[in-house]
Amino acid sequence: MHTYAKRHWNENRGDQYDSWGTSWWYFEVDSAGWVTRQIEQYVSGMLLCYSAEHEGGEFGGIAEIPLDLSEPGYIAISHREFESVWRGFVVLRLSAKS
Repeated sequence: MHTYAKRHWNENRGDQYDSWGTSWWYFEVDSAGWVTRQIEQYVSGMLLCYSAEHEGGEFGGIAEIPLDLSEPGYIAISHREFESVWRGFVVLRLSAKS
């Protein structure tokens, strides 16, 4: 069973992609706290998604340690909310291949 949460990162990246702005991070987490899917949604519209099929790349990667969603800042969300953002990424990725 998975748990879903998001967290706002109120700082820029601090690298050459600083212009993307602040971001919301969305997580799908298993019962042990390991992230199975992760989304970074930036104010600029940039969307980065990571999973077992794509653990990372030029811009970053999936969390490498388990998350403790009881820590301050995490907001519980529904599976539906997570999937709506994830599906947006899939549509963008498919459009880019056309």
